[in-house]
Amino acid sequence: MFLKGLIGKKAAKRLRTSAELGYRSADAFFAGKQTYLELAAAYKLNDHFSIGGEGRYAYRSEGMNRQRVAVLLGYETKFDRFEVSYQFDYQHNFRPIGEQREVFRNKFAINYNIKKFKLDPKFSVEFFQWAGYKGLIYFGTRYKLATEWSPWKGHAFDLGIVHDRERAVFAPVYRVIVAVGYTLEL
Repeated sequence: MFLKGLIGKKAAKRLRTSAELGYRSADAFFAGKQTYLELAAAYKLNDHFSIGGEGRYAYRSEGMNRQRVAVLLGYETKFDRFEVSYQFDYQHNFRPIGEQREVFRNKFAINYNIKKFKLDPKFSVEFFQWAGYKGLIYFGTRYKLATEWSPWKGHAFDLGIVHDRERAVFAPVYRVIVAVGYTLEL
C-alpha cells in the first residue's frame, strides 16, 4: 500500500512482492542442509503476462553458502476449470567459474479446480539448463504433484510430492521429496 504514493494506484495494483523463508532437510528432518531467504517482485503487464525478479540467500550447514538472482517471465491463462501457466527464469548463481552459474529454467504447470472441493490438484514439470563453458546442457527435471488448502482468507497450506532427476552428471541423483508449505498474504 505504501507504493501507491510513489508509483500510482494503477501500477501498485499490478505489482506483487513476496518473501519466502525456507528450510531444506536431509533424510532426517532436523539434519537440515539449507535455510534460505528469498525476496521477489513481479509486475503483471496484462491479464496473462508478468515480469519480475528475485534474489535468494541460502545458508548451508555443509559447504559454502549460496546466493542467486533471477529474472522471471510468466504467462498464465484460465479456461473452464483449468489454470495453465508457463514461467521462464534466467538465473545467475554466484558460484566459481566452471560451476553452474547461468541457468535457464522452464516450468509448465496445470491446476484443476474441482467444484465444491477444497484440495484442488496441481501438477508442474520444470526443466533446467546450464549455459556454461560446454554450451547449453540440459541437466535436470523436477516434477511436482501437490494440493493447496485455504482454511481462511489469506492463509494457505501446501502439500506435495516432488521428484527431482539429475542429468549429465557421472552419478545422477533421483530424489523424492515431501514438500510442505504455508503461505500468508498480507
